[in-house]
Amino acid sequence: AAPQQPVVGATLSAEEMAAVNSRVKQMSEDDIGQMLEQMNNLTPAQEAQMKAMGADPAMMSKAAKMMSSNPMMKKAAAQLMKNMSPEQMMQASQQAQQQMAGMSDDERKKALEKIEKMSQENK
Repeated sequence: AAPQQPVVGATLSAEEMAAVNSRVKQMSEDDIGQMLEQMNNLTPAQEAQMKAMGADPAMMSKAAKMMSSNPMMKKAAAQLMKNMSPEQMMQASQQAQQQMAGMSDDERKKALEKIEKMSQENK
């Protein structure tokens, strides 16, 4: 059988998840911009850490690039996260991970191209 993919957030306790949620809610647009910038320039250690958490570093980096180049998309993401409970945030992350896990590389590439196209249209 294929090795079991780590589940995003599975290693976080309820307290840790609440702390993450609280920090996200306090982030300014500038903070989010800085976070996206960091995601564009991941170190090998950060990539390994993301993989260990079940995230795809390349996909995260591309998504971060798109959001940082599109102020409307960045603002929408910030607003969405500010209104989510810790449980909703965890569920959304896990749902995205499950959807991506079932995609081929080609399907992932097409999904990114579609998001990029939408991003260009909404500038």
